[in-house]
Amino acid sequence: MLKFLTVVLILLFVWWRVSRWLEVRRRRARGEDISYEVRVKGFRPITVLSIIFLILYGGYVIWFVLTEWADLL
Repeated sequence: MLKFLTVVLILLFVWWRVSRWLEVRRRRARGEDISYEVRVKGFRPITVLSIIFLILYGGYVIWFVLTEWADLL
């Protein structure tokens, strides 16, 4: 289950990056100015993805340790 969620998250991130890249190409083809100034309000998508991975795997490690500890009692 954890591997499936990881693959889904990575595929969603790749899809977002490719769609963004295609949008920039289309805008450049129309002659629009594309500035790369950082005007992001809030978290960047890679930051959100890394937080999700930390929560996902951190939760798994905590769950694994607690179940192993409970089996030892």
